[in-house]
Amino acid sequence: MKNKGKFRLTKSVRGLLWLILSLSIIWAYFSFHSYRTLTYMDHGLEWSWIDNRLISFNNFATQSARETQSKQLIYRQVDVTQHFSVFLHTTNNGHFLFTFEKEAPCSTAYQAQLRVNEEPNKIVSFSCKSANTIVYRIGKPIFSQLSLIASDFNFNLDLAQWDLEALKVDDFKQHNHRFFQRRSNETVFPWERD
Repeated sequence: MKNKGKFRLTKSVRGLLWLILSLSIIWAYFSFHSYRTLTYMDHGLEWSWIDNRLISFNNFATQSARETQSKQLIYRQVDVTQHFSVFLHTTNNGHFLFTFEKEAPCSTAYQAQLRVNEEPNKIVSFSCKSANTIVYRIGKPIFSQLSLIASDFNFNLDLAQWDLEALKVDDFKQHNHRFFQRRSNETVFPWERD
């Protein structure tokens, strides 16, 4: 009887160890992909998931960072498999600026189909950022629709994933940082951009 009890306990411990090992492997897998997504095309910024989670199970979730000198709030989404990143921030005139970056050789022309705010579709060309990175930028005061489709990626703006209002509020606070700094315990950075 004692031997059977020990065997059951050993079996239970073994099952518990397998469960812990399995959960550890799953956590390590998502941690690796989360870290890889946060550090891809990071431009020297410390990106974090917009909901402040340690890891994200959705590698296409929106990330946020602050520019190192101006402390401007920037959002982005990354598709590591397609070698593609989308950045969003406000400009000095209060418009929203989407920047699309793609790892691709600069030696060949790269085009995509753009549709924005119910305007007719048009073909746009990416420009060279570096020898292996191409970029396309579009700025507007309001975005109700934005899609950019190329041969090897597809971006469709989902306004629920991008907190445009938070970018506007942060922009306004930076322009009026003294007012907000006096009335709040949070750090409000001054407007220091070109």
